[in-house]
Amino acid sequence: HTHTERSKRPTMSNDPGARTGLWLWALAWAAAAAVHVSGGSCVDGSGCLYNGECVQGSCQCYPAFRGSICGKFNFVASDGSLGRGLRSVDDRGLQVSSWGGSVLLGDDGRYHMWAAEMVNGTGIKAWITNSQVVHAVADDPSKPFHFTRQEVVWPVFAHEPTVSRAPTGEYVMFFTTNYGQKQIPCTGKSCFGFNGTSDPSCPNDQQCTLSPPEPLSTRMSYAKEPSGPWSEPVLVPSPGNVDTNLACAIAKNESILCVARPQIGMYSHTDWKDVLNYRRYMPDLSNIVPDKRMIGEDPMLWVDKTGVFHVVLHGGGWNAPFGYHYYSKDGYKWNGDNRVKVYENIVEQARDKPLNLSRRERPHVVFGKDGATPVAVSNGVTEAWPCTLVPKPVPGSNGTSILCPKDYCYTFVQPLAGWKENLWQ
Repeated sequence: HTHTERSKRPTMSNDPGARTGLWLWALAWAAAAAVHVSGGSCVDGSGCLYNGECVQGSCQCYPAFRGSICGKFNFVASDGSLGRGLRSVDDRGLQVSSWGGSVLLGDDGRYHMWAAEMVNGTGIKAWITNSQVVHAVADDPSKPFHFTRQEVVWPVFAHEPTVSRAPTGEYVMFFTTNYGQKQIPCTGKSCFGFNGTSDPSCPNDQQCTLSPPEPLSTRMSYAKEPSGPWSEPVLVPSPGNVDTNLACAIAKNESILCVARPQIGMYSHTDWKDVLNYRRYMPDLSNIVPDKRMIGEDPMLWVDKTGVFHVVLHGGGWNAPFGYHYYSKDGYKWNGDNRVKVYENIVEQARDKPLNLSRRERPHVVFGKDGATPVAVSNGVTEAWPCTLVPKPVPGSNGTSILCPKDYCYTFVQPLAGWKENLWQ
């Protein structure tokens, strides 16, 4: 990092007025039809996590949600004939691993995805040395959830992209990268594998050897078109060397609100392009039950039709293939229930037995033609067992607590109830 970049790091702010005053969301109310009636009790929409309406003391969930407090995604059975996300093969017909896709509907009427892809035939175990960012497209209405890989956006090392739209039309990407640094993180070089599975000798992120280590920096870049060209990435100031997992929403007045890993907090600013002056702050989590904390990593942030903020996080760690949901009316005070998982690892299939995923992470919500109605969820997933954490090293874990001998992964997209009415323009 340059001295100039370090000297411009923002100060921590805990002034709710300064934060919430940035957001002037002018979003019209246009509630979706309810499909699920809860058995719980509520007083207003907050009792339904703003994923439904409170009607005579019971939650009537919007189509994409279910449960007594509308706290769970209302998935429909996965149907391979409609596509299942991004499952690329190379020119030899061998599997190429990918991990989590941020999806937006483009002005061309096609759905665009930006995902992490592992090079040299490796899988998710080698993410920290082998990941690059690629662009993919779903443009066949008969297979709306089938994405075809296009070009490389950012070569190794680049990981966990999240993309938002600016009110002036730009596609704004936040991603983890070694851009501007001397070496690939962890070991300084990429590893190798075959058919999407890393070689057993490949180090994982517990076996880094660089000293001092290369930081896992977050940068922002933007483009006028989904396929680029992309602007020079700008460093997002952050504490320490950890990747921020930054996910952002940009308002009509060009202000920005971002959610990072819970231990890092949130960012906001009046101008999304003025990255060096983003203000970092810790949100108020006192209304989250039962333990007053956000759990996990890999946040996905969005704003619903009424202006309420929502975030979904992966449960955290290799042994947590599920996620949590939280909401906020001002971007500062957050609410949620950690006793309810918004998604889990068992996937019902239309034409086969249920799929039991060993990992289901990097959640991204896909929205319909109005830009606010959830129609699907994408995740980075692994199917092979085991792919988890172990309390102590065992054969196959390379002397670490990560046991994932078959680490082929792909980006899975599963539709939500109501998708047919809202997906295409």
